[in-house]
Amino acid sequence: MKKLYITSVGIIFLCALVWLVAEPNLLDNATFMQWRSSLIQITGIISTLLLTMVMVLALRLPFIERLTSGLDKSYRLHKWLGIYAVVFGAIHWLLAIVPKQLVSYGLMERGAKPNLTINPDSFYATIHSLRGGAESIGEWALYLFIALTLVALFAPIKYKRFKVIHKLMAVAYLFIAYHSLVLLKNAYWDNLITPVVIGTVVLGVVGALFSLFGLIGRRQQHQGVIRGFHFDELNKTTLIDIEVPKWPGHSSGQFAFLTLTGEEPHPFTITSAGGSQINKGQETRVQFLIKALGDFTSTIHQRLEIGENVTVEGPYGHFDFNDNKPQIWVAGGIGCAAFKARLEELQSLNSRDPVLFYYCTEYPSPQLIRDLESATYGTNVDFHVIDNRLHRFLTVDDIRQRANNLQNSSIWFCGPTSFGNALKQQLESLQFDMKHFHTELFNFR
Repeated sequence: MKKLYITSVGIIFLCALVWLVAEPNLLDNATFMQWRSSLIQITGIISTLLLTMVMVLALRLPFIERLTSGLDKSYRLHKWLGIYAVVFGAIHWLLAIVPKQLVSYGLMERGAKPNLTINPDSFYATIHSLRGGAESIGEWALYLFIALTLVALFAPIKYKRFKVIHKLMAVAYLFIAYHSLVLLKNAYWDNLITPVVIGTVVLGVVGALFSLFGLIGRRQQHQGVIRGFHFDELNKTTLIDIEVPKWPGHSSGQFAFLTLTGEEPHPFTITSAGGSQINKGQETRVQFLIKALGDFTSTIHQRLEIGENVTVEGPYGHFDFNDNKPQIWVAGGIGCAAFKARLEELQSLNSRDPVLFYYCTEYPSPQLIRDLESATYGTNVDFHVIDNRLHRFLTVDDIRQRANNLQNSSIWFCGPTSFGNALKQQLESLQFDMKHFHTELFNFR
């Protein structure tokens, strides 16, 4: 994730350098009011750039997923860039509004207005008359965006309302894009910063329209039919078997969005084995093991019907077990789904690569444990169940007792965020190379 943030900062820094070329006399400014005009422009440009990056990251494009090493990381970057876009937008607003108020109260001296010479035949002359309306539109769009961001981040809302909020954000972006173009400084129109801003806005508008018209992820959507399902009362999990005739295949550890009739798409880890080693006739079958964690997942087994048509969008994710090191797997609760798929794949590969596998659960299901144990037969997987009702949570010290060489191993974790963070802290204290700690940031809020 650090590389993604560094790259994002680099893009912003490059944009700022292009802007500086359009402000050759910036350092000659002697008063705050002289600096204010330039600061309003750069904070607005950066906020718009960040919002555009947010829009593009939300499109679930395959090449973006490859660049970010997984859709989960794309969405985490999407979230934080959105927060910083709002911060820069707020600063932009404060610079525009507060000095005006201070001048009106006699607390600050009004700066001298620059003499503008506008070519009446230019495009800028055409849009100059729109500036007043663009200011008001941008201000109210910013208020809306801030409010929606706060609700999306902190309010305990259901997914359907969460999706509506993001569509409203796309609408707000369209108004902000209009505001950004119309209020771009006249002096910039002969400089590179103008086509940069225009290109940025056009890209963001395309992303916003994709969201508004429901086109996000459309090319990755495949129609399927439910062929079977089973609810495990003890473990509160539902196993769903879906036939997807045009499924492109997946790698073990990936996930997909499942859409039932009348419901919004929900992301779940694919439990069935992936790869080219799947037996002929099974390559169109996709399985999900779903834990009862909310309103939708708690009652999903009551809504399902054999033969029901569903939509499966994906596959997504880069939790692919792809390295040449001895592996340590740690599954917390329903996090075992990714490892269950990989175990089936190892069996088909007749793999003897060493794996130390911990399954940690507060609700151990004898059937699920038997399934996991039987999936280890014929492999070199050392399987251990940690019953959290009887034992403390798994620690790195526990792992070190069985791992031959922790520092030379890779760790693959799938489970609750707090559990993963605790393991990370313990590994960092041992100076473990964290690039070999793999996890999915399976939280899209």
